[in-house]
Amino acid sequence: MGEGLLQFYQTKVRKEYKIAFISTFFITLMVHLYKFTNTLPNHDSIYNYYSDQDVLGSGRWALSLACGISSYFDLPWINGLLSCVFIALTVVVIVALFRMENPVLIALTGALLAAAPATTETFFFLFTADGYMIAMLLAALGVYYSRMEECRISRWIFGGVCICVSCGIYQAYVSFALLLAVCYFIDDLLQNNHDRRTCLGWVLRQAVIYIMSLAAYYVIWKLCMHWRGTAANDYQGISEVGKISAGLLRNGLVSAVKTTILYFLQWDVLDHGFTLYSVLSIVFIGFMVTGLTVSVVRSGIFRRRWAVLLLILCLAAMIPFVCIWHFVSDSVGYRAMMLQSLTLLFVLTALLYERYAGVFAKNAAAVFLALTVFNNALMANISYFFMNLCYERTYAEGVELMAEIHDLQDEYEFEKIAVVGSRIYEVQYEGINPETGKMQVTGKIHILSSLLEKTLLYDSEHTINFLRATFGLDLDSVNRTQRNELLQTEYVKAMGCWPEGDSLAVIDDVLVLKLSDRAE
Repeated sequence: MGEGLLQFYQTKVRKEYKIAFISTFFITLMVHLYKFTNTLPNHDSIYNYYSDQDVLGSGRWALSLACGISSYFDLPWINGLLSCVFIALTVVVIVALFRMENPVLIALTGALLAAAPATTETFFFLFTADGYMIAMLLAALGVYYSRMEECRISRWIFGGVCICVSCGIYQAYVSFALLLAVCYFIDDLLQNNHDRRTCLGWVLRQAVIYIMSLAAYYVIWKLCMHWRGTAANDYQGISEVGKISAGLLRNGLVSAVKTTILYFLQWDVLDHGFTLYSVLSIVFIGFMVTGLTVSVVRSGIFRRRWAVLLLILCLAAMIPFVCIWHFVSDSVGYRAMMLQSLTLLFVLTALLYERYAGVFAKNAAAVFLALTVFNNALMANISYFFMNLCYERTYAEGVELMAEIHDLQDEYEFEKIAVVGSRIYEVQYEGINPETGKMQVTGKIHILSSLLEKTLLYDSEHTINFLRATFGLDLDSVNRTQRNELLQTEYVKAMGCWPEGDSLAVIDDVLVLKLSDRAE
């Protein structure tokens, strides 16, 4: 049993692919082991202890299928291991696409992808991370099966299907496919592997593939909504898809540039100074520009004007491709997890140094990129440390709340609960000050800290869902209108805010818990 599979692995699978898979799998596992082996929920985890991820209204018509592989439970170890597998397979595809042979370059590529801030933030939402990693793998496969050397139309169609399904799982990975294709094309141009006609034909073919893939995605989504009798929601401006205007394109370009700059310089660097992350990002830009300059000179591409023009167009297309959804809706807000494609710039830079730089420059780039990986891994584990503190505080608050509720049940009869007020701004490490509209920093950490909270009990839905799932709270919740009406009564206004002693009260047959004077 299994002899044929073992023989296939030993004789048919190239050494480079084995190195890529094994190194990436274990690097990802080591970087994120803290998250995989602990219960570290975030604000969305409260709704996803068990969820079929059926979010058709958000345009993710294939997400439920992708997440179903690991079951619909939030299982950190299972979801984590599967995510490691899919990230490793993605790196195998990238290695095959660029024909990488150097084991150091291969392992560094896997490490860059494994420790990227986008990967870490995706693991904040671990209940759906394995599905998202499948989307990334499909995006990479879409590029691989439409590469220059591929002449079979069936492969092009398969690549388009991969991109379509990837978009159906999570739309942000379309950018991953686009930027990977651009990086591949830049590498091909510099190596002078193909003539002008072949290159222009490939560009035209890519345009057709992506247009057809995204059109198919949109049609499938609309058909699914029609069959289900549902409508697009307003989350991230998804309901505005298809409404293109000159103003939207202009605003999209400005937003795309801002998003990319802020990603590299750290979200709050202009107001609160530089961090090691932002310093490393600036140094990386220097490495990237230097590596590209050296590559242009040593490859001799400047002797081919058409190739230089195509290279310039590729560089100009990078930022719009990274933030392509800014051109679809003004309501899209990019976060680190949506910018996984920017990790490919690090991979491209490493590849350029490997191909064109001298020994010293190669080693310097490798050391620098390894330092970047190390810092990103530290950022990941600092984030998980704060998520652990958040869970412990939330659990402790839950125990105290349930004890108070049980005491009140001995004295009063009530079947409903109203949790009034929101303290979302008080529990964020970084967030937007509701009064000034500017970023406030109560515990500056790094680029990922805007999604970290001090406790998950900061509004009605999160508090009640946590108490129900963790402690078996069996009280019905009043609706939002009733909660806000209660908050405006003089009696509730006079109550203290949790954890003050008078923050709990029974009004008629409703137990009122006041978190804050601010309405949700």
